[in-house]
Amino acid sequence: MFGTVSLLLYFCATVLCGVVPPTQDGEGEPLILTPYIKNGEIEKARNQSEVDPSLFAGVKSYAGYFTVNETAKWHLFSWFFPAPDFNPPDKTPLIIWLQGGPGGSSMFGLFEEIGPIQYVNNKIEGRVFGNWGYHYSLLFIDNPVGTGFSFTETEEYVTNEDQVGQCLLNHIQQFLEVYPELRTAPLFIAGESYAGKYIPAFGHYIHKSNADGGKHINLKGLLIGDGWTDPPTLLHYSELGEQLGFLEKEQAEEVNALEEQARKYWAAGNFDLYAKYAEEGQEKFTSYVPINLYNFISETIGIPDKYAEFLNREDVQKALHVKKMKFEPQSYNVYNNLMKDMYHTVKPWLEELLEHYGVMCYSGQLDIIVGYALSTNTYRSLEWSGAEEYRNAVRLPYYDNTNTFIGFVKESGNFMDVLVSGAGHMVPADQPINAHTFLLLFINKFQ
Repeated sequence: MFGTVSLLLYFCATVLCGVVPPTQDGEGEPLILTPYIKNGEIEKARNQSEVDPSLFAGVKSYAGYFTVNETAKWHLFSWFFPAPDFNPPDKTPLIIWLQGGPGGSSMFGLFEEIGPIQYVNNKIEGRVFGNWGYHYSLLFIDNPVGTGFSFTETEEYVTNEDQVGQCLLNHIQQFLEVYPELRTAPLFIAGESYAGKYIPAFGHYIHKSNADGGKHINLKGLLIGDGWTDPPTLLHYSELGEQLGFLEKEQAEEVNALEEQARKYWAAGNFDLYAKYAEEGQEKFTSYVPINLYNFISETIGIPDKYAEFLNREDVQKALHVKKMKFEPQSYNVYNNLMKDMYHTVKPWLEELLEHYGVMCYSGQLDIIVGYALSTNTYRSLEWSGAEEYRNAVRLPYYDNTNTFIGFVKESGNFMDVLVSGAGHMVPADQPINAHTFLLLFINKFQ
C-alpha cells in the first residue's frame, strides 16, 4: 500500500509419513519440527522447541519451524505462548496473530501490541496492560516465508493469497500434531493491515479442508484490524482526505481523478493499469498530506522496531532455535514478490466465511492507511445472508466497565464492526486496554 512508502501495512494435501532424520538444534541451526512429526517423535518435538524462559521474563513458550512446502523448501517460524495453567488448554481459545506488510514480522505484534512480553528500556518485561495471553493461548507466525525468522532455502517466495492460505493451513495442521490437546480449542485468527488478506485466505483454506474431510480444525472466528481486504472499495483517499481537512477541494479532485482511472481499469480487469493509477493517486495524496498516516495526531513517523535489536542477539536467537540470521522487521523480498497481489481482493472468501464463523473488523479512529470511512465501504459492499441486516443496523456507542466511552459497535449476525476511539492503524499498540475489551466481547460471543 502507498507504493514504496508502505511498511507493515500445502496441509496442502501433504501426507506426513516416512522416517527422516530430524534437523538438530545446533549452534545457529534452525529447529525444524516437521521431521519429528514424520517420525512420530511428538514428545521430542515439544521438548526440543521449549524456550528458556530466563531471557523472556520467565514466561513459558515454545518456538521452532514447520516446513510448509517441501519442494520449495519453505520453513515458517512460529512462537507459541500457552495460556496460563489455570486455563484448560483443550477449551481455552487459541489466537493466531498475523502481521501485515506484506513482509511485516509478527514479532511486532508480540512485542509492541498483544504479547505477554514487551521490550521496554532495553530489557524484556511482562506486559501488564493489553496482554491477550492472560486469558488465551497465543501463536505468532512469521508469514509468509521470508518474513522475520521464516526462511526459504530456494529463491522462491509466495506470490499470491492461495499460497499464503495453503502454507498457513499446512503449518497449523502440523502445529496441532505437536499440541494435540489444542485440537478442540476454539481457534481465532487475528491480525492487522495486509493481514486483512492473509486472514480470509487462511480461514478459507481451513474451511475447505474441514469440508473436504481433513483433520478437523475448530475455527470459530476472525479478527481483522484496519484490514487491506478489498482494495477497490478502499480506494477513496480523496474523500477521506477532504473529510478530515487534509486536502483542499481542488487537491481532492486531483487525487480522485487518478482513483477513478484506477477503478475503471479494475472494472475492465486490467490490474496492471489499476495498480499504476492507484499508486499514482496514493503518491499524490501523500505529497499533500505530510503526516503520520498510521495515526494522524502522532508526531512520530514510522514504526517502532527497538525489539529487533533484542532479536538479533546471539543468545536470544539460540534460545528461540532460529536460523542464525539478521532479523529484519520488514522483508522487502516478500513485499516485492507480493506486489502483483497487492490490489487483488479477497472479499469472496470473507463473504464465504461470514456464513459460518464470527468476524470482527475493527478500525482505529485516527488511521488513514486503512481509514474507518474507507473500511465501511468494504463492509457495505459485502454480499452475505446478513448483509441487509448489517446495512440497516444502528451503530451504538460502547462503554467500558467504568462507563467510559471507548468506541462504536455495529452488529449483524456473525459480523461485528468496531471503531476504537483514540487509536491509529495499530489499535492494540495505541489503545491496549480498549482493544483487549473488544477482544473479550467478540470471543465471549463466538467461542
